[in-house]
Amino acid sequence: MISLTNLIETKREQLFYLGKVYGLTHPKTIQCSQQLDVLINSSLKKQSTEIKLQANF
Repeated sequence: MISLTNLIETKREQLFYLGKVYGLTHPKTIQCSQQLDVLINSSLKKQSTEIKLQANF
């Protein structure tokens, strides 16, 4: 099973590549950046939930 951290790192590498090849304002680069944002936000939300759960113990 692929972890969220691995997905983020893979998407980050893809974003770097697309930015180099197509430029930072190309639709492919922007779409990849938005996908990375979603993954990062999911990770932060998961971490926040875990911290809240630990605080309840």
